Amino acid sequence: MYTRTPINLSLIKLVPASVEDYPILQNMGRFYVYDMSEYFADNIEWNMPEDGLYECIDFKKYRENENAWSFLIRYDNQLAGFAIIDKKGSDLSTDFNMAQFFILQKFTGKGVGKYVAHLCFEKFKGTWEVMVMPENIGAYHFWEKAIRSFTNGHYEEYSRKVTHLNGAEKNIFKFESH
Repeated sequence: MYTRTPINLSLIKLVPASVEDYPILQNMGRFYVYDMSEYFADNIEWNMPEDGLYECIDFKKYRENENAWSFLIRYDNQLAGFAIIDKKGSDLSTDFNMAQFFILQKFTGKGVGKYVAHLCFEKFKGTWEVMVMPENIGAYHFWEKAIRSFTNGHYEEYSRKVTHLNGAEKNIFKFESH
């Protein structure tokens, strides 16, 4: 019989990513895209490429931006995912935006993502946004629960076309971190 090993949240670390970590982030990005592809089955852009390797956006744009912070997520020294925070919200009132967030499958459903999201919110105080593609139902449910628990239900939720994302429609959670 299979039993899940419980996670010791005190073993989770949010480690600033260095220049040398860029290839690691980019490699994990392939799994990030693979995980999201589940929600885009009808969109040809999300089909498995013929070479069998999903491509992710180039995370270099975050590394080269002084208003962006990249982190590796580690559990007991194992890679467990990444978090990338920037200041590009849907409007000028946003101080921080969860630009990219990924938890490796073996750590999902165990509280790791929520714990790391809360670490990020606590680390960067101000007005936050988390933008979710409407099709990505899994991310929507995750963020709704994580933000509700962090804010005790004090957040806004709305949909908007985001100019700097080529007018893409996003579901947006907005809240304060004090």
